[in-house]
Amino acid sequence: MGFEDDWRIWHASRERYAAAEYGPAALESTNWLITEPAAVEGVPGLWALTGDGGIRGSDLGTAGSVVTLRGSDSLRLGRRELRVFDRRGSVALRVFNPRRPQRELFSAIDAYPPREGWRIRADFEPTPGETIAITAIDGMVTESELAGRLHFRLDGIPLSLVATRSSRGGLTAVFADGTNGVETYRFRFLPIEEPDADGTAIVDFNRAYLPPCAFSDQFFCPQPPAANRYSLPIRAGERALVLGG
Repeated sequence: MGFEDDWRIWHASRERYAAAEYGPAALESTNWLITEPAAVEGVPGLWALTGDGGIRGSDLGTAGSVVTLRGSDSLRLGRRELRVFDRRGSVALRVFNPRRPQRELFSAIDAYPPREGWRIRADFEPTPGETIAITAIDGMVTESELAGRLHFRLDGIPLSLVATRSSRGGLTAVFADGTNGVETYRFRFLPIEEPDADGTAIVDFNRAYLPPCAFSDQFFCPQPPAANRYSLPIRAGERALVLGG
């Protein structure tokens, strides 16, 4: 399979993910609860924290009198789907609604045409024991273990990219560039292929993708650290959502 065909398969899978009935564009609300039962907009019943990492719903009518959600549990109430969101021990109730206007209007993900020139060879420098402060879009700051730095050249200019490891174990980075706010969303995510034994890695900006918060402002995406903010434009990867009329 050729380079462009491989990219188009990846891009099509991204659009299917974005268009899914209960995909990222369907996230309607993230509700931080307390132990005292309270109403959640658009959802029947009263909802509260259980005190042991779960969420309990009561007075649900025909859906049952009491239900408890933990971990990866989910619950459908009408068309809405409820899920538990655990943010480093702080638990919230997330509500997904396939009838959310932004989800119903979703048409496509605009992207730059793939170019092999955006697959850049880099030297990977592991950083064992080093951490980095990550600031989410809501201002929350957390310390994350830094996996390493990737050193490469872009238009002859030496640059570096700091990377962490995702929950699935792969290398990932968050970066901003000169196209943000004009041609692209305010920042993008980038998966990094695992380096070879000699430390050589490929940084493929064609696979830069929109963060979940581009689909719904109810996600709390990490922002790019200072080291990953470039003034140069990187015209590769996903650009923005396309919404129909």
